[in-house]
Amino acid sequence: MRNFLTAIFSKDKSPFVNAKAATSWCKRLQEIDMQSQHLKIHAAVTAFVSEERPTTLDSLSALLLIDDAAQPSYEAVCYQYIANPRMSKEIESRLWKQITSFAVDMAGVYQLFVQSETESGKKAEFALLMPKVLARSLHYLSIQAKWHYFRFEKVPSKLWTLSHQLYRLSEIEGCDSNPFPLYTSHAQEVTSCADEYIQMLMLGSLSNNNLSVRQIDWVDQWLNQWSKLIQMSRKFQEGRYHLCVNLQAPEGVQKIQAESEGEPFRYWGLHDLMHELEETLRRLENGATPRDLGMGKECPAPLAVELLKHLDIFWLMSIRNSVVQRSERKKVAKIADIISGLDSIIGHVRFDNDKNVRKASADGRGQVDYDEIMDMRLYGFVSTRTKEKPPPNKVVENKQKDWHVWNIENESVGGYGAVVHLSENEWVRPGLLVANRLGRQENWHLGVIRRLNRLGDDEVYVGIQSLALSPIAVSLYMEKEERKEQISLAEDSTLGVADLPNIRTALYLPHQIEGKNVNTLILHSADYGTDKIYRVQARERVFMVRLGSVIEKGVDWVWVTVFVISQE
Repeated sequence: MRNFLTAIFSKDKSPFVNAKAATSWCKRLQEIDMQSQHLKIHAAVTAFVSEERPTTLDSLSALLLIDDAAQPSYEAVCYQYIANPRMSKEIESRLWKQITSFAVDMAGVYQLFVQSETESGKKAEFALLMPKVLARSLHYLSIQAKWHYFRFEKVPSKLWTLSHQLYRLSEIEGCDSNPFPLYTSHAQEVTSCADEYIQMLMLGSLSNNNLSVRQIDWVDQWLNQWSKLIQMSRKFQEGRYHLCVNLQAPEGVQKIQAESEGEPFRYWGLHDLMHELEETLRRLENGATPRDLGMGKECPAPLAVELLKHLDIFWLMSIRNSVVQRSERKKVAKIADIISGLDSIIGHVRFDNDKNVRKASADGRGQVDYDEIMDMRLYGFVSTRTKEKPPPNKVVENKQKDWHVWNIENESVGGYGAVVHLSENEWVRPGLLVANRLGRQENWHLGVIRRLNRLGDDEVYVGIQSLALSPIAVSLYMEKEERKEQISLAEDSTLGVADLPNIRTALYLPHQIEGKNVNTLILHSADYGTDKIYRVQARERVFMVRLGSVIEKGVDWVWVTVFVISQE
């Protein structure tokens, strides 16, 4: 009788005994609410580690089943965090800790089995389950990284080191590309160790883009599918690969440098990903919904389009930066006025143009003549008509102050870097057009934001590439549309035909392509069309031009080459 009672009370009640015990234990969890389910599973995992239970095939099978059962409740907790951006600091902190600590513990318990397989000679015993163990480990590391991005925190170096080691182990095991569903609750979604690793790396490439919590989560969902379009390679091929990772460095994605060659680097290209992204964007703009395209039901189409355009610009910049080397930077301490938005920039540049055109100061020092600049760039000489042009009337100084003030901390031949307060500059994003000037009597210089780097809770480093020191504001007209508007206005006797609506504006700037000078315009995206012909007016000068190829594009602007057909 005593032996019978001892057997009953000494029976191991841990769900990690074997698959049967785990299944029975998970079944009983269905009787309680989601939050309680999650806490109980987390407690069981913590107990498994603290009790130093043996890492056997039975306990690994039980762990995989329990992790499967944990997903609905864990996803509910994660959704609670993502769907409530205005929650109190106390609730945010509690949820953040709950979500990340579970991911840390799950990655840790899986790591016990990885170590056991490599150190204790259990390779044959764990062989069939090891691909899923490695993929789930990478998945939980990716969750940790993602929640650090939510707080604009730098991912701990040890997290990157562990993710590199796990991926490298999957390569050694020969299972890095083996496809399988990660969880039974997502049985229709196939993944692999490589997919989980690439998804983590590509989300990391966007970590300094100043995206919101919801935007980061949407991109992560999309990368779940897009990661299948990326293939890693051990051998670099110029023109094909744009990003790389060093498996021995405690960091994520890197730009490919001259020294980024051979082992332990892995390389990949973005062309297939960009093709899929642009096709998705096209379908959304043609009326498809994100839900129809498998992008999730939580993301409204207008927000999806805006975010896709941002990703398109950023990853196109990554392709461009893979072949453009940065100039050497020198430290400076300067203050600059900054404006953003194409319309605002055009307005301020036009004021500069009017202020400086063909006027001479009282002491005889000449000022910049923008008509002469146009002549020199178009023809290589100043025309007689420009030389004989009478001086303009005095320009009234613009009193509008819609600019920000930034601290410039470094300069180079190609641009400059600034440190700004994010609370005062929440609008900053890679790919945004900006203009700067170092003094109120200086002209506005044109540039584009290339990169962001979060330095602290309210500090961000902004890297800007200079595009032009003396852009020229121009007006654009389409002859056919202009005639229609004149006819329409002529029929209305109260309006006449003096002022035409829908006058387009743009910026003219010189540029070099493969060492050759070309004429270019930066105009609104809606005004661009291949081979479109415009009348371009820069003050009194009028040209007929045909739009050429796209050099670069932003969310609301496009930079294109132009060919001068004639001058009126």
